[in-house]
Amino acid sequence: MKLQQLKYFNALCRLKSFSKVASTFKVSQPTVSYAIKSLEEDLGVQLFLRSQSHTDVSLTKEGELFKKYSLNALQQLDMGITAVKNAHDGRIKIGLTAALSRFFDLTKHISSLEEIFGTEIGLLEDGSKEITKKIISNKLDIALFGTSKEVVSSQLDLKKIATFPFKLAVPKKHPLSKESHVHLSQLEHEKFILFNEHFIHNEVFWKFMNSYGIIPNILAEVSDIQGFENFIQQKNTIGLLVDFLKLDGIQLIDLDEPEPVQFYLYLAKQKNGKVTDEAFNEMELYIKNQMYALKN
Repeated sequence: MKLQQLKYFNALCRLKSFSKVASTFKVSQPTVSYAIKSLEEDLGVQLFLRSQSHTDVSLTKEGELFKKYSLNALQQLDMGITAVKNAHDGRIKIGLTAALSRFFDLTKHISSLEEIFGTEIGLLEDGSKEITKKIISNKLDIALFGTSKEVVSSQLDLKKIATFPFKLAVPKKHPLSKESHVHLSQLEHEKFILFNEHFIHNEVFWKFMNSYGIIPNILAEVSDIQGFENFIQQKNTIGLLVDFLKLDGIQLIDLDEPEPVQFYLYLAKQKNGKVTDEAFNEMELYIKNQMYALKN
């Protein structure tokens, strides 16, 4: 069995066309057909059902079974290649969810982080899904990210840095600012400011609105905390905010919900990667101290 056979096989599973696979790999269609036929002979089973012209392709029961293992094998191989390449790179690559960076800017802490890890830092900001993919695939050594769900992993060492509640943010001149808690069903006629789709706040906001059948009056969507704060104060609007920042012009009010949604802040590193347990623990303590400073 050859590596190229597995690549053709997985591509054929995805594209359902011998000609498209051939075009993707810039080889002839007979080359792909021969490779798949040889793979089937090696395994002693038929992996695909083909029409006479090979234009209609579908997986057999054995093909579906083999697909799971072959895809995992290629992913593991890619991760191994990436790990070997990264072993020669002395830098520690840190990933940070872009939305989170609007609240906690790691670029201001490069010198301190380089002291923790004892080497040069490479910093990457990206969407939460991309950061997750990159830390899982060995393209990052360590990552700081937020999520509205608790996370478990057999591949990563994880530290839950903190858990913060989502609260209602209102300007201090707003009538709701005098309330100790509010129920979202009371807010149907309010005007909202919303973080854009790159923020977990956006996902949580729509989850709440949909659960109560509310069609919210949204004045604007913003991409940073400063814009959020400005709209709240100048337009007398309200919005959802994670309670880990101290903002002078905004009052945060508890949400009276039967199942409150939390914001979980995680630090993750590769198991047996370049980041030592000692540095991982030191990074955790450093971030907790910085978060405490932001809050107070």
